[in-house]
Amino acid sequence: MTYPQVAAFDLDYTVWPCFCDTHLSPPFKPLASKNGEVRTLIDSCGYEVSFYKDVPRILADLKSHDVKIVSASRTWAPEIARDLLKGFKVEYEGQIVPLITLFDSLQWGEKSKVIHIRDGIKDIFGKKADIRDYTACLFDDETRNRDVEKYGVKYVYVRDPETGTTWELYQKYLNSI
Repeated sequence: MTYPQVAAFDLDYTVWPCFCDTHLSPPFKPLASKNGEVRTLIDSCGYEVSFYKDVPRILADLKSHDVKIVSASRTWAPEIARDLLKGFKVEYEGQIVPLITLFDSLQWGEKSKVIHIRDGIKDIFGKKADIRDYTACLFDDETRNRDVEKYGVKYVYVRDPETGTTWELYQKYLNSI
């Protein structure tokens, strides 16, 4: 199976089932499981948010194949996204780690996904790195972000807001490259 060199993930409706900047109110309280993982956080209004169940498995598989992972989000509240990624804790290589540690670059703000990915690649590989020199993909729920394909980035449409990025979708993508 072939893997990309860089995998970028939108956050809202791709990693978790809400808009973090409009649906959630910090601070967050963890709901820890018996093994220490935190798959659910409760915001200050009592709203429970969990990441999509296959996301940690997908990120771990990418990491095990030396793929660099970029978070690419237009969130208006990067501090909330950071709180979520730090608050969620998953098992990785026999340890419980914050989900944020599985990402190699965090690219957030009002920029386009092309710029997020370009900046992530420069952050990881150096200022002279060019987006066209790397095999990359973007998992995203918004079709407007398909424009990344003009730069050689494979767009993977996360169609279902109920399931988000699934292992099946991920495998379908890997089998297409």
